Amino acid sequence: MTVLRTILSTRQRSQGFTLIELLVVMVIMGIIASVAVLSLGALGRDPPAEKAARQIADLAGLAAQEAVMQGQEYGLRIEPHSYKFLVYDGRAWSSPTDGPLSGSHVLDDSIKLALTLEGAPVTLAAAPASSDAPATAFTQAAQTASSDSAQSTLPQVLLLSSGELTPFTLAVDGPQQGANYSVTGSLLKGIQMAAPDEHTTQ
Repeated sequence: MTVLRTILSTRQRSQGFTLIELLVVMVIMGIIASVAVLSLGALGRDPPAEKAARQIADLAGLAAQEAVMQGQEYGLRIEPHSYKFLVYDGRAWSSPTDGPLSGSHVLDDSIKLALTLEGAPVTLAAAPASSDAPATAFTQAAQTASSDSAQSTLPQVLLLSSGELTPFTLAVDGPQQGANYSVTGSLLKGIQMAAPDEHTTQ
């Protein structure tokens, strides 16, 4: 019996891998190689800037939807290394109290934001700068009602309940040269994110 078992085990070992097993291994290796290539490609670009641009685009899109669904006027205040969303209550602009649009979104110091409105660059500063805001009834009313309060900071980009928005281009520059992303907003195309090798027109 011992000899028979030895012969059988030797035959089983000599059979090797089946075709299905080889195909499964090849598929797994292909998936691993694809993931590695995509990871290297992302690292070669600028993951922090890409992540920031994607987050801004997603949140701005959410704010635009909330404005229409809730019938409220939303705004986007952009500073060199941070941004925040504001909501207009009929008297003044204030930050939403809860949800993903609340609070100030602070970026890494290596990421810089640059805003362009209607083809003209906007000077960004952390201090309130109402002159950057589009001249509309909403911003004028907010400026009058809150000129002596901490809520005098106004948004540069408006996301209105009518579905309209301020046309804008927001450059998101990271530490790597030539790996700069952008977020654009327009009435026709909505809010979009563009990678360094993509060109999105309003």
